[in-house]
Amino acid sequence: MIRRIARDEVSRAATHHQQTIRRISREEAARAIESLPSPSERDGEMRRIAREEATAIGAAAAARALSGVVGRAVEGAVGKAEVRALVRREVARTVDEASPSVVDVRLGGGATIRVTGDTHAVLPDLLLALGAGCHVFLVGPAGTGKSTMAQQAAAGLKLDFFALSVGPTTPTSKVFGYLDAGGSYHDTPFRRAYQQGGLMLIDELDNGHAGLLTELNQALALDICAFPDGMVARHPGFRLVTTGNTYGTGADRQYVGRQALDAATLDRFITIDVPVDENLEARLALAHAPSRPEQAERMLAEVRRLRQLAEEQRLPVILSPRASINAAKLLEAGTSVAKATQWCVTRGLSPAHRNALGLTP
Repeated sequence: MIRRIARDEVSRAATHHQQTIRRISREEAARAIESLPSPSERDGEMRRIAREEATAIGAAAAARALSGVVGRAVEGAVGKAEVRALVRREVARTVDEASPSVVDVRLGGGATIRVTGDTHAVLPDLLLALGAGCHVFLVGPAGTGKSTMAQQAAAGLKLDFFALSVGPTTPTSKVFGYLDAGGSYHDTPFRRAYQQGGLMLIDELDNGHAGLLTELNQALALDICAFPDGMVARHPGFRLVTTGNTYGTGADRQYVGRQALDAATLDRFITIDVPVDENLEARLALAHAPSRPEQAERMLAEVRRLRQLAEEQRLPVILSPRASINAAKLLEAGTSVAKATQWCVTRGLSPAHRNALGLTP
């Protein structure tokens, strides 16, 4: 009798009362948020964002918890109280993942840097290196958030942010500026950061040509640099972050256009690896598909499965978080999981790679 009641209770909740599931998850999400430690910096706006995130994903969390209860109900007595307890635990865990994170990094001298929002797990390392006065080369696969991390670091350090990207044909004038025919100097973001202080991001460093990067060496090695209009002293608040998909060793099977970087250039930086942060990927994808969390989670599970297979078989394919986030945007717009995955994740794969990943032709 108890087994039958439990089975009926769980099956009814899981199958017929989706609104009840959503209500329970929303209530438990609100309780979970209110019980979280709340530093003074977590003001009402951040709590509102956390509540919205929890509400959006709460139904999915409840469904996951209830699906496990269904199986257990067949084996023994599980009543409404246990259903609610499992939902509460699952939603509390999911709320904690969805709530705006707070990253605190203590530097030498006791100063503490605080950054809030969706951040990569490597951000504290970057903040520590920049706080120590180092210039940094961030290396990792496409779409892992390297450029965004540099912008967040600038905000944490309270530095102005400047950015540019370099390639094989980028002229030195894009970095150092130039004198026009009338003798007037035209500056650049790099010049402003170098002279006035700020965090300068140079994207795709391993795509720049050797001549440009050699010119950059002088600016980093000395406290003064030659610009077209004269010698300029380096501001003590100048920091440089560069990004790349390779370690400066040249092209590989995935990044065929990359340049080999001179050892003297690489020696100016400390190198920090930026792998895929799947927790950050999930939070951003769910945030971009608030009305379709179940579909977003299915898509993410497929991306992770394919990514793991590709790593195990050492396939030269890119399954980036950027693709997952774009797929989530398409899901929110009404696209099916299959189409969103096809358009953003598995597009362009060769028949051999599709076969190795277990995908249909």
